[in-house]
Amino acid sequence: MIQTIQQERAKFALDKVNTAITDNVNQKEFKSYASGLPAMIHMNGLGQAAAFYKSKVKSNEHQILYAILSEWLAAEGQPYYDSSLPTNKKRDLLEGITMLDMATYQLAQAEALALTDWVKKFAKAFMEEE
Repeated sequence: MIQTIQQERAKFALDKVNTAITDNVNQKEFKSYASGLPAMIHMNGLGQAAAFYKSKVKSNEHQILYAILSEWLAAEGQPYYDSSLPTNKKRDLLEGITMLDMATYQLAQAEALALTDWVKKFAKAFMEEE
């Protein structure tokens, strides 16, 4: 079955939101942070937004959202994919942001905006207000 990149993004986002639900995250907080992430990326850039979410070490919801972005952007076919790494090791998002060129960064930022829009929509659709 051939899927468009938009379908792949949506499936990935839905899987990650469902995993967050089954992992018992604070759904109200997750929804709030997922809702704000696309705007933060748009206003401040992917690097600043990623660094902010990564820095929130005491917030499981921030860490999960950072991991979702990092995993997607380092997947095969994505801007920060590194074929020289073993399949069980992927490049970290901040590593990709700081090591690669501006064109790759811009591509990653556009991809991050598209993905986080799906995460935001699915979090709103499937997560409950507590």
